[in-house]
Amino acid sequence: MDEKTERRAFLTQALALVGGCMCAGWFSGCENDVLKSSGVSVQFDVGSVPALAQVGGSVKQVFEGQNGDAPVIIFRRAEEDFVVLSSVCTHEACEVDLPGGRGPQIWCSCHGARFDRTTGAVLRGPASAPLPRFESTYDNGTQTLTILF
Repeated sequence: MDEKTERRAFLTQALALVGGCMCAGWFSGCENDVLKSSGVSVQFDVGSVPALAQVGGSVKQVFEGQNGDAPVIIFRRAEEDFVVLSSVCTHEACEVDLPGGRGPQIWCSCHGARFDRTTGAVLRGPASAPLPRFESTYDNGTQTLTILF
């Protein structure tokens, strides 16, 4: 092999490696990670909210001093499974709508972004980041959802 061919092969491989490293974030998945906890947990009485009595129900709830005082969306995915998402759109910080009025997705009325109601993943831009998700646990005996902020 001559020097010109070796150089071309090296540059091709080096550019492919750099490009692969730069694009690695795209392949890490659309589902968002749970936010790092501030250590504050709140108890929420699911049994007192009729909208959450059925699987597929959702409600917005404000917990003072948490999530920047913006509401969170509590969505019942299954009989004993809930997801808690921030209601603040990751595009320009508008408050998103509850799923249901426009279909099963979470919509941002400001610019039309859509999010998956069960994960917060972006389904349609202009938002490029998922809705932040808060860790939660549910006690079926007491119908209490503990949310970790």
